[in-house]
Amino acid sequence: MAGGRNFEGRIKMKGGQDLITKYANAEAFESESAFARFLHKIEPTRSVNGWRSAIKRWKADGGQITYTKWNGHKYSKDRQKDITVPHAIEAPTNYKKYYDEARDVYLTFIEQANQIIEIDGETHREMKKRYSDEGGRFTVAQMAQHFGFPILWMQDYIRVNHWKHPMSPYTDEQMTEMTEDELVVDFLEMKRTAALETAKRAHYAAMSKDANRWRNLDDTFYNEFMKSIGKKHLPPKNAKKIKMQDAAPYALVISPTDLHFGSSCWIDETGNNYDTQEARERLMDRTQNLISRMPSRPEKIYLATGSDWFHVDNDTGGTTKGTPQDMSVSPAEMFMDGCMLAQEHIEMLRTVCPVEVVFARGNHDRHLALALMMYLKASYDKIDDVNVIVDPNIRQYVSYGNTLLGFTHGDGVKGMDLPSLMAKEEWKQWGSCEHKIWFHGHLHHQSVIEKGGAMVVQLPSLAGNDRWHHRRGYILSRPGLSAHLIDKDLGLIGNLFAPVVE
Repeated sequence: MAGGRNFEGRIKMKGGQDLITKYANAEAFESESAFARFLHKIEPTRSVNGWRSAIKRWKADGGQITYTKWNGHKYSKDRQKDITVPHAIEAPTNYKKYYDEARDVYLTFIEQANQIIEIDGETHREMKKRYSDEGGRFTVAQMAQHFGFPILWMQDYIRVNHWKHPMSPYTDEQMTEMTEDELVVDFLEMKRTAALETAKRAHYAAMSKDANRWRNLDDTFYNEFMKSIGKKHLPPKNAKKIKMQDAAPYALVISPTDLHFGSSCWIDETGNNYDTQEARERLMDRTQNLISRMPSRPEKIYLATGSDWFHVDNDTGGTTKGTPQDMSVSPAEMFMDGCMLAQEHIEMLRTVCPVEVVFARGNHDRHLALALMMYLKASYDKIDDVNVIVDPNIRQYVSYGNTLLGFTHGDGVKGMDLPSLMAKEEWKQWGSCEHKIWFHGHLHHQSVIEKGGAMVVQLPSLAGNDRWHHRRGYILSRPGLSAHLIDKDLGLIGNLFAPVVE
C-alpha cells in the first residue's frame, strides 16, 4: 500500500528490528499476530499492535518469515463475499500460486484484487476440469458465473494457473493420487456429462430453428394467405440502424457513509452480527460488486469518506458528544485498523481510475475522522492518481463538468435546507453549473428528493443495527453501498446499489 508506513513509522523504539530478526525464524509461529504477541512478552513497552506494525516494516525492508499457518480467508463457491476480503496471506508470497497439501487448499495471487485468495482443493479441481476441453470447455464468463467469481478475478486465476482449453482436466495431485481405474471411470463420466451438454445445446438449437420456421411461416401458407386477402406483398424495408455513441466521460461518486467501524452487534440481541471483520467484508465486497457492474471505466472516482467512519471518537469509547457505545474492539485498535481499511479501500478503487477523497465529518467521530484524513493525506502525498482533500468544513463542494457536488454528514442541517445553503456558500459555481447534487448520510437509509433547484441524495449505511437502533425499531432500512454516475454534461445519469448479503 502506497505510503502505508508513514503512520506506523512514527513509533520508534531501539532494538525492535534486532529482536524481530533474532526470533523471526528461530521459533515456530502460527501467524504474524502470534509473533507480535511473543515479542510483546519480551518487550512489553511496545504494544501488540506496535509489534505487528514493526514486523510489517521489517518484512517490507526484505525480512522473510515462514509461518506454520496460513491466515488467508477461505473461499466457498456459494458465498462470493468470501473471496473479496482483503486479508494478506501470512506465508511465503514469492509464489503466484501455491498448493498447501496439508489442508488441501490452493493459494493464488490475484492481481486485480492485489491479494492472495484461498480456494479449497475440491473447488479448484472442479474449476480446472470445467475449463478443459474434456470437462466442458467453459468460457471465462461461464467460469465466473458458475463459481461466483468477479470476471476479472477469474481471468487472473486462469492466467496464473496457466490453464488452456486443450489441457488435462486433472491436477498434478490427482494424477499422482488416483489409480488408473479411477482415472478411467472419472474420464468416462466426464465424457458422458460433456456429451449430454452437447446434446442439450443441439436440442435447443433445433428448437430454435423450428421456432424461427414457425415465425416466418411456410412459403405455401404465406402465398395462399396473400392471395386470399388480394394484396400485393410488399417486403419490409431494411431498418435504419440507430447510431450508438461510445460511452461518454463520467465520474463515479461512492460514499461509504456511516460504516461505524468498531461497533458491535450480537445476532441474538439485535438480529444481526456486526464487528470490525464484518465491516471490512461488507465494505470491500460491496465495492467490488459495484465496480463489476459499472457500464464502463469512469475517468474519476469521488470517494466521500469520514462521516461516522469510526464508531467512537475517544479512548473512553464514546462519541464526540461523549455518548457511550457498544464496541467490538478497543478504541485504539479501532483507529489503527480503520485507517488501514480506508487505505485498502482506496487501493481497490485506484485500480479502476484516479480517486479524489473528499472529507465529510460525522457526529460520532468528528475528531478521529480528521485524523484519518491527515493519515490518508500523508500516505498519498506523492501519489499522482490519489488526491486527498483535507478541509475541516462541515460541508464540502467539488465541481465535475456541469455539475456541482456537495457532501456532508447530515446531522446538522436538514436535507430540505441543503440546496439553499449550497446556493449561498457556492454562489459562483451555483450560477455556472446546470446541475446540483447533495450527498449525505446519518439516517442510514436511502432517499432522493429535488428541492430548490438541487437533488438531495440520502445515502444508505453498511453498518449493522446496534442495540440502540434495535430498541427504537430503526431496523427497516436495507444496508448496502451505493454509487452514482455523473455525466460531465447531463449530471446524474444512473445509480448502482449493492445491498449487504447476509
